[in-house]
Amino acid sequence: MNNFSLMSALLFEPRKAFDEIAQRPRFLFPFLLVLVCTVAISAWYCSVVDVPWLIDQSLRNNPLTRGMPEARIQEMIDRSTRGALIGQTVVSTIIFLIILRLLEALYYTLAGKVMGVDRSYKQWFAFSCWTGLPAALAIVPAAIVLAGVTEPQIPQTALQPLSVNELLLHLKPDQPGYSLWSNLGLLTVAGFALAVVGVKNWSGRSWLFSTLFATLPLLLIIGIVILRS
Repeated sequence: MNNFSLMSALLFEPRKAFDEIAQRPRFLFPFLLVLVCTVAISAWYCSVVDVPWLIDQSLRNNPLTRGMPEARIQEMIDRSTRGALIGQTVVSTIIFLIILRLLEALYYTLAGKVMGVDRSYKQWFAFSCWTGLPAALAIVPAAIVLAGVTEPQIPQTALQPLSVNELLLHLKPDQPGYSLWSNLGLLTVAGFALAVVGVKNWSGRSWLFSTLFATLPLLLIIGIVILRS
């Protein structure tokens, strides 16, 4: 089964797709597809956004820099350039996605050993990359948003119109849970749904077990955010 056939099977024949992933745990294609789409849309955003405004908002809304003196904020704004912003964004996006997949695969491996779903780290890494494929579709709504931009002072979260925050909550950057709900949306749910189906296929256990196995880290994060709100 080639990569495109496997991608199609994930949608129409998930059992067959996850059997293929278990037998041949390849990951380069789905990882690169998500990476290219994410980097492309991030670079496009950086090429049109008002850079001084973005730096100012980022510093003022980040808990670690919120109390920074005005003179220091202005100094950082003055030193910022569009080229540097694009470069930093591309590099940080690549590093973030690599770490995300490595940690996700590590969680699956350790949880699998504890709960009797014993697969290799390579199998779980491939599993993570393939179930993360819905994130590549985020390029479509983000591109629609950017194509219609008339005002360069656009927050990065606006590129995720399908997020919980954009659709329902409308939290401000300084409100608790803003970051979580701005990054959690319909495509994220689609990825977790794929993971649940995959865990059920690999474990042969119940839907409840598979759902808890695949979503436990997310549920813990949501619980912490709700308790702190």
